[in-house]
Amino acid sequence: MVEFAGFPKAAFEYLAALEANNDKAWFDENRASYDQDLIAPALDFVAAMAPVVSSMSPSYQAVPKMNGSLRRLHRDLRFSKDKTPFNPRLHLVFWHGKHPNRAPAVHFVLHGDGLGLGVGQWSMTPAELAAYRAAVANATSRGELHKALSSAYTVGATVQAPSLARLPKGFETIGEDDNLLQRKGLVALTEERLPIPDELLGPEAIAYATGVLKALAPVSDWLIKHTAP
Repeated sequence: MVEFAGFPKAAFEYLAALEANNDKAWFDENRASYDQDLIAPALDFVAAMAPVVSSMSPSYQAVPKMNGSLRRLHRDLRFSKDKTPFNPRLHLVFWHGKHPNRAPAVHFVLHGDGLGLGVGQWSMTPAELAAYRAAVANATSRGELHKALSSAYTVGATVQAPSLARLPKGFETIGEDDNLLQRKGLVALTEERLPIPDELLGPEAIAYATGVLKALAPVSDWLIKHTAP
């Protein structure tokens, strides 16, 4: 089992400084801090979490590498009006299935001044979306979803607003839960950054993250149960 002593304060200081100096010259000058204070502890964190996530479900993935459980800080600028080169945050993801960007997942996002949490799947294939909507329309499975979302609420994650103005074709109203049908993906997240937990800065980091993971995971588990092909 990998031991993890916690994220250093320097990791959050680096992210705050990157947000204030979002350019390649500053990044290059501070590459040593990026490698030592941010990426190295992030890889150790993911490695320490790997046995936790695998014990919860064999399909959960915790891969300690860039483009695995670590999202790149470098932004894709090809189609963006915002030409700042970096996302000044450390985005960590534990996911079900084959691909971290196209599967139900739990997200930890470290900022220089706080923490973001999330769970769900941003978008679904047509087959996944059809299965999701059928499950939402069913009173029993919809009740299971409410229970899962209630668990996510305990750590501050709430469901985002629906993306559709009307019910999808072929579906009748289910009352106040219509909003669950009026979407192309399901995500619950913390709208505001949470204060940086003291636990993340010390040996209690894995116990803290495990508690958060267990609170959020019922949502991704529900999605796997009801939308996986």
